[in-house]
Amino acid sequence: MRVLLDIPRHKTVEFEVCDTRPLDDLAKQAHTRFGSIFNPATTYFSGRFGHTARETLTTCTPWLTLQTCVRGGKGGFGSTLRSQSNRSTPTTFDDCRDLYGRRLRTLNDAKRIVEQTQTDEKLREEAKERRRKNIEENMRDRPVKKHRFDDTEFERRCEEAVELTRETTRKAVRNKLRKVKESESEDGVEPLIPLFEGELSSSDDESSSGDDDNSTENK
Repeated sequence: MRVLLDIPRHKTVEFEVCDTRPLDDLAKQAHTRFGSIFNPATTYFSGRFGHTARETLTTCTPWLTLQTCVRGGKGGFGSTLRSQSNRSTPTTFDDCRDLYGRRLRTLNDAKRIVEQTQTDEKLREEAKERRRKNIEENMRDRPVKKHRFDDTEFERRCEEAVELTRETTRKAVRNKLRKVKESESEDGVEPLIPLFEGELSSSDDESSSGDDDNSTENK
């Protein structure tokens, strides 16, 4: 039996097969001739125009096609349609109009603006109330905190430092006065240092009265 076979490389090859088991004989010959193309696990024979291989072999001129099995991929039309439906945006009616001819998008935008304005006013009132409470809290007199200091050693050292400073100051003043007196005694002049303003004024009066008496006597 002569059989014509279409291979995937757009070629048609003629085979002579036995009449008893034509498909098995054709498979052996195809595997021997096209080892790299024909694989019984991934290829099969089919007729043309939707007929099966066995139906085609009963015709006067059998013409078969070598088909290759394609392994699974991403899926068919159903999975693609489901994936697209998940990504599709929801249906909106913003472009529609109401009975007065106004677009629903315009009405929705107006409602949104009113709600946003009310929300902003509420937030401003809350912020103003918080500021008022903070001002009142800061202006309120807070109780004075009393701190108790119980470090006796530090207090003792402070007292000793104060006494030492006083004693050093006294010694410095005494030494200064002693040096001044010594310098004055060496010069032989004892200045009159009034202790009070009254003594200074009385001494001035006495000196002026003495001068007047001397002037009258001379006359």
